[in-house]
Amino acid sequence: MEGAYFYVGCWLLWLVATFFMKKTPERTALAAFALLMISSASLELKIGPMRAALSFFVLLFASCYGMVKQRPCSSLLMVWSTSGVAFAYAAFRLLALFDPVWIWLDERWLLAWWLAIVSALFHRRLFARLVCVAMGGCQGEVVYALAIDRMAPDYVIGSFSFLDALSISVASLLVWEMIRFFAFQLEEKRPIRGTRQP
Repeated sequence: MEGAYFYVGCWLLWLVATFFMKKTPERTALAAFALLMISSASLELKIGPMRAALSFFVLLFASCYGMVKQRPCSSLLMVWSTSGVAFAYAAFRLLALFDPVWIWLDERWLLAWWLAIVSALFHRRLFARLVCVAMGGCQGEVVYALAIDRMAPDYVIGSFSFLDALSISVASLLVWEMIRFFAFQLEEKRPIRGTRQP
């Protein structure tokens, strides 16, 4: 069922932000973002001959805000990296459309891991990777929709398939960050050979 990964991810985000985070403006913004994404996912806007999900614009504006919050020197890197992710997204979708033989797993999972890897190559910090995936995914979705406009004029930009892929990609980045964190903690607690721990 398309949209299941997206809804589960957004509800988990809302639960964590509402019940487990400290009361800060960031926590309120995160919870509001999750609810906005959930409530606007099934609504569509018609822009000329094209249609787009309302949640696509919520995600686009949120990722633009995330880009603005970057440091000035990081903003230039973010522009380059989001362009790279957009190209990777559009190239993957077009290859899957014209040559689906090499898709050996669910397309959403392969696309999500591909985007996570590309964003991880550009950035070290988790927040920058998440913004890069979101913004690059939105740009790539627009490029893909324009590329297949004649073949599929009823294609919806920011459909549930797109939201699922981004949700899996974000979850993959979070899981990888947790693995790195626990590995770092274990490395710090491991005693150095030849020394006695108190």
